[in-house]
Amino acid sequence: MKKKLSKIVMYIDMMAHGGAQRVMGNLAAFFVNEGVNVILVNDFKLNEHEACYQVDDRVKRVYLRNTNEGNIFKKNIERIARLRGLIKEENPDLVLSFLGRPNKRMLIATIGLKPKKVVSVRNDPYREYGQGVLNKCIAGILFSLADGCVFQTAEAQKYFPKFVKNKSMIIVNPVNEQFYLQERNGKDKNIVSIGRLEPQKNNELLIRAFKKIETQFPDERLVFWGTGSKLNYLQKIVNDLEIKDKVLFAGDTNCVLEKLKNCKMFVLSSDYEGMPNALMEAMASGTPCISTDCPCGGPKELIMNDISGILVPTNDVDKMSEALRGLLEDENKRKYLGENAKIAAEKFRAKRVYSVWKMYFENITN
Repeated sequence: MKKKLSKIVMYIDMMAHGGAQRVMGNLAAFFVNEGVNVILVNDFKLNEHEACYQVDDRVKRVYLRNTNEGNIFKKNIERIARLRGLIKEENPDLVLSFLGRPNKRMLIATIGLKPKKVVSVRNDPYREYGQGVLNKCIAGILFSLADGCVFQTAEAQKYFPKFVKNKSMIIVNPVNEQFYLQERNGKDKNIVSIGRLEPQKNNELLIRAFKKIETQFPDERLVFWGTGSKLNYLQKIVNDLEIKDKVLFAGDTNCVLEKLKNCKMFVLSSDYEGMPNALMEAMASGTPCISTDCPCGGPKELIMNDISGILVPTNDVDKMSEALRGLLEDENKRKYLGENAKIAAEKFRAKRVYSVWKMYFENITN
């Protein structure tokens, strides 16, 4: 009989708005509901003015430092030492980390310790661990310390040597049941993008593509839900292009479902992604979707082009504007893509995905 998990330490840099943070928060809540003692560790606590995901009150929270200030080398040494001390004190069955830097710190911090170690690659490994033979070798040596590794896409998995692949598993992101129950109406004349306004998301591509078609569709609006470091830059572009009355930066929202229910379509314009939550939620709600075909392969593993959505090359304004124009002109195609997207999204249902995580952890700890 397999031994049940009793305690897990989960580690991510911070719980600011982002796909990885959302998945870790939801995963923590799932395991708490399964009767597991969960300790969620962050590098530092966000201040009250910074947006962050809510975490189940039953999850124990630990912060390795009070702030993110200070010398980068000293900060990393402190984080590794304090993480090691915490894990020795808590003695969990398993330690899970998300994202490049936390993965590296966790693997170093747990050298010689008893708990099983699982890392999860949540983005393009060429950006998180570096390009070239030397960087790949270093990442492989580091990941040899892990007992398991979770990837979101097969493309990301290919970055690592065979011995890492052999102990790894591909697990898609979970989508909450509420998105599958959504009844769409698409009554608003809104093209919607949901996510952080950061360089990775290349929101400028979507703005410039929209500019090429806005006179043809004078009633349509482009709405960005989310905040980030590129907000002022993007607002300047919108002003320079003289479309500020048609492009809205609406800020953060806790009502993603409502925005998807009423919009005409969802667009993801990223330069790179792991497994984009916003795209998956849009598909599950039956929203017609356009996405860049970006590394490390998440969108193309989610979307069958022209069947369950539309894929366009990264950073190609003309192709993006053509895709926008095509969907705005063809209501039947929007309906067709939305219906097929909902069918394709069945494999993302949260209950199904969480059970895979649980099975993988139990196999590693037994």
